[in-house]
Amino acid sequence: MILSIPFARIPQVAPLIAKVPADTVVIDTSNYYPHRDNGIAAIEAGQAESVWAAKLLGRPIVKAWNSIGAESFARRDKPAGSADRIALPVAADNARERDLAMALVEDTGFDAFDAGPLAQSWRQQPGAPAYCTDLTRQELPVALAAADAARSPKRRDLGLAVVRERFAAGGQPDAEYLVRLNRALYL
Repeated sequence: MILSIPFARIPQVAPLIAKVPADTVVIDTSNYYPHRDNGIAAIEAGQAESVWAAKLLGRPIVKAWNSIGAESFARRDKPAGSADRIALPVAADNARERDLAMALVEDTGFDAFDAGPLAQSWRQQPGAPAYCTDLTRQELPVALAAADAARSPKRRDLGLAVVRERFAAGGQPDAEYLVRLNRALYL
């Protein structure tokens, strides 16, 4: 099951997810944005988004596909072995669930990278160097290691401010602009 909703809506779907079989793998693609999600105290205090979501859902989850923009996801898939294939981090506490999600990521045309346990998934959240920067398998581990828990929320908010200011008169940034902006701010 893939959960891809605004982060603040997770409490609304928790009763539905509680009804699915316990062996169902739940992959969460959502991201927390305080301006949209009304501020969640535990996350603002430093808890990884996915850890909060797993506790709320009362079950293990996998964090995947949250670190790629929609346009890159739709248009930048490549065959396995391509030198410029985008790599995506996959975090989970359960090895079987992580392996399944990694196979699915590979099937969608991206290199899956084992990003460790769910507690480390903050390294792929908005504002972190691995977030929406379209990195390769060689670049991604360096970006994940360079993540700074205190810096990432500040960079996330700065990126939002830049987009709001730049596009205040209307229009939307294209995917290339967002990747360039994220690389400039997050890496």
